[in-house]
Amino acid sequence: MASPRTQFYHAARVTDAALRGLERCIRRAEGIGLVVGAAGTGKSLLLLKLAEQVRDDFDVALLTGASICTRRALWQSILAAIGEPYRGIDEPDLRIAIVERIRGLAAAGSGLVILVDEAHTLPTRLIEELRLLTNIPTPLPAVHIVLAGTQRLDELLGAPRMESLTQRVAVRGYLESLDHAETLDYLRSQTVAAGLEWCRLFADGCDDAVYRVSEGVPRLINQVCDQALVLVAESKRRVNPSDIAAAWREIQRLPAPVGLEPIGDERGRSGGGGVMEDGAGVGPGVIEFGGDDGVVEVGGFDDVRLSATLEAEAAAGDPWDGPDVELVFGDAADPFAAFFDRDAQDAHHSQAPGRDDFGNRRHVTSREGQAIGRVLASIVRDEPAPVEPGADAPPAPAGTGRPAQGVGSQADELLGGDVEVIDDSDMVVIEEDISTPGAGSQPTVFSVCPSDYRSLFTRLRRSRG
Repeated sequence: MASPRTQFYHAARVTDAALRGLERCIRRAEGIGLVVGAAGTGKSLLLLKLAEQVRDDFDVALLTGASICTRRALWQSILAAIGEPYRGIDEPDLRIAIVERIRGLAAAGSGLVILVDEAHTLPTRLIEELRLLTNIPTPLPAVHIVLAGTQRLDELLGAPRMESLTQRVAVRGYLESLDHAETLDYLRSQTVAAGLEWCRLFADGCDDAVYRVSEGVPRLINQVCDQALVLVAESKRRVNPSDIAAAWREIQRLPAPVGLEPIGDERGRSGGGGVMEDGAGVGPGVIEFGGDDGVVEVGGFDDVRLSATLEAEAAAGDPWDGPDVELVFGDAADPFAAFFDRDAQDAHHSQAPGRDDFGNRRHVTSREGQAIGRVLASIVRDEPAPVEPGADAPPAPAGTGRPAQGVGSQADELLGGDVEVIDDSDMVVIEEDISTPGAGSQPTVFSVCPSDYRSLFTRLRRSRG
């Protein structure tokens, strides 16, 4: 299975030494324990086994660093792991609850063991919070911390700002891949733990083939052996080395080492018809890495080429690198609600200092606007009195040759259609181009600064309301 189980724990030399050292570190309260290893070397299984061995004497909180990004989440994860309430509690109260639990355990001669898997993904500020828990004053040290992660964790703790924690590290366990002899021993112990027998399932040479493709990584050993058993399940025969190569291609989509390629009919049986060799056949293709020019070439995709140089990859930087930032909001339901509250915006603009009085500012108009304004003003001045029902219409003004009409009718004729006349006495039309006035005349159009636009629109919006 993908998740580790303690019944399949294999006491390899390096792994067992790390387990014994960490257990001693916890029971003797020596300090902080550290487990460093590459992916698939058994860090998670080691923590599970350690928790199983110390749970009778300590409260154990097994955490996964990848799921924790805030202090609140850290305190909640610890309380949930030890069976304490953690929902609907403020962050300061969460920490107080942990401190009280630690003091209670110390009074009983016990303590709290915090095991953090994937600790290299934990923000450094949260690692510091864990360290501060070890400073809680108790008769005997009651907080024991073990951090497990990749080589990135070791580099992270080597930073100058982590010196206070690094000085408290008492045990360092470095997990490595299994060598050839350990791989053979691991294969047989795993089949025995599953209630099977290695020699009845795998032919001679399969253990060497497994070591060559997996390079002694326990997780890869499990995957390739399980996949090989699946491939031969229907034929009910033993797994041979070519089946190991086919299983490796199936799970990794990479060619097997030289000498392990499926040969003849065995390729079709063990590969399920989807196994490819040298980029030919069905399937996604063989991926070849490297080359003199740093090009990554993919076969089987109509000569698809993906160009990626090492310099470009280095320039991209590490997405995990950078300062630790935690956003903390207050009790307000929505900290951004004020930006969408129109009433609050209007009140803000009315109180904000600025050049809101345009009385002494230059007025910006246009030639067309002035002409239309003069015509409409003359229409308003010549507007006749209302006509009583049944009475004859008044005579047309001199020079028009038609009966006098209301303002709307004359405006319709002026504007060339049946349109509604809108009172534009307060309208301002702005033109960007500058007209050249005649001799002795004043300019009618002026250039406007962006700040004038902003103040103008603020003023107009408030006057419309």
